[in-house]
Amino acid sequence: MVDERVVSVKLEQIERYHGELNAKRETLSRREFLSSTTERRAVERMFENAIQACADLAQHVASREFGFDGTTSKGAIRVLAREGVIDEETAGTLVAAIGFRNVLAHEYGHVNYDEVYETLQTGLSVYDTYSQQVAQWMKKTS
Repeated sequence: MVDERVVSVKLEQIERYHGELNAKRETLSRREFLSSTTERRAVERMFENAIQACADLAQHVASREFGFDGTTSKGAIRVLAREGVIDEETAGTLVAAIGFRNVLAHEYGHVNYDEVYETLQTGLSVYDTYSQQVAQWMKKTS
């Protein structure tokens, strides 16, 4: 059974990290981002935190509610889509985001900072969508 406290904490974390990314999106120009190592690292870390909170939430729900015994975050996201907790589009975006996080966190290859900035500008809506879908599912199941 899903621990509602864990879900609540993870949803709050996602909201907080999403807010931090939104603030950077609104105030940080491409030129400032590309020229400042500090800004690039800050945005990278914000993405890592937001994506990790999404992955942690997926792992919790998938394992507690659907018996997922895998170890991958991508697998947990896919379980949530298969079980109707989140839609396929959200799942696909989050699976890609987990790959993005792995590149940022573990430097699996070269980080393309133009792509990071573009994701900052256009790719933040998934956090709200994911949170809303999980919250709606929780309401239906409680």
